[in-house]
Amino acid sequence: MNVEELFMTMVERQCSHLHLVPGSPILMRKGTELTPLDGYVLSPQDTQAVAEMIMSDQLKHEFEQNMQTDFSFSVPGLSRFRINCFRQRGSVGLVIATNPPAPPTLEELGLPDAFRKMILELDSGLVMITGPRGSGKAHTLAAIVNFLLEQRPCKIVSIENPIDFLHKNRKGVIAQREIGTDVPSYEQALRVLPYQGADVLVITGVEEYAIAERIVSLSAGGNLVICTSASPGAMVLAQKLVDFYPPPLQDQAKVLLSVGLKAIISQTLCTKASGDGLAAAFELVMCVPAVKELIREGKFAQIQSYMGTSGREMGMSTQELALRALVKKNVITEQEAYKRAVRPTDFKKVLALPY
Repeated sequence: MNVEELFMTMVERQCSHLHLVPGSPILMRKGTELTPLDGYVLSPQDTQAVAEMIMSDQLKHEFEQNMQTDFSFSVPGLSRFRINCFRQRGSVGLVIATNPPAPPTLEELGLPDAFRKMILELDSGLVMITGPRGSGKAHTLAAIVNFLLEQRPCKIVSIENPIDFLHKNRKGVIAQREIGTDVPSYEQALRVLPYQGADVLVITGVEEYAIAERIVSLSAGGNLVICTSASPGAMVLAQKLVDFYPPPLQDQAKVLLSVGLKAIISQTLCTKASGDGLAAAFELVMCVPAVKELIREGKFAQIQSYMGTSGREMGMSTQELALRALVKKNVITEQEAYKRAVRPTDFKKVLALPY
């Protein structure tokens, strides 16, 4: 198989993922649709050959040790690809994802105005980007980083696993460190951060206590930290960060989080009513004094209610309000909104409110 032609076809047909599994044709994902590339059925030898062509010796060793690996692969002049290679039924399977050659803009993604204004003014604190797996968190993070590089003379250090977008130095300068390529682990990368003179720290995939504890402490100590983590909603993520801590330390975690946390933006991707792409519904909570107090007390459910009432005047939004806005603008259908709603009953109530 010609791997370069495979990558080129992926970009030309504007599909987000290719799925390569023995016993099946190559499957292309475009939006929510999954269709065969052609009628050719892959053999175990085919997928093994693709994996060997795109993995370095180091990655091959990692794959043999762990039976899976996740890495980035660049084709100059075409795009950058994220590849997951794994064992299944004794053979090799691959998922290849691609991103646009340049980071999207905040305007293209439709991020709330209140968030754009806040992120430009922040010089310390914690900003979290969340949503389910595959909801576009990497695109949102890339748009924020690119925005900061264009607007602020700052030094950004990112720790990524893997690097999804390559950023250019503009007013600001960025050092991008990939786990497994530029540094062995998150722990080692975090250990030297105080010596790297960063104004902004960017960390992807916060899913372990050691990383969560470090970013909460860094943000409470006056650093500006921007992170991604998977969860279905903003308040689920806030509770998740506290739950990372051992029970005796969770009260302390709430205090630190109330000091450092500035905002959580949660996103859900929806199929457009026109069928020609995806639109994001953004849930946004900003840590004003009332929200900070509720975090200290661990009253996360009350924060959800605050976001949809008093918080609306400050630019906050629940997922239900964000989905409703997309329905009212005819960007998505009511059926699609119900399908994506984390709390369908609450969405039904919000949808019935006067416009």
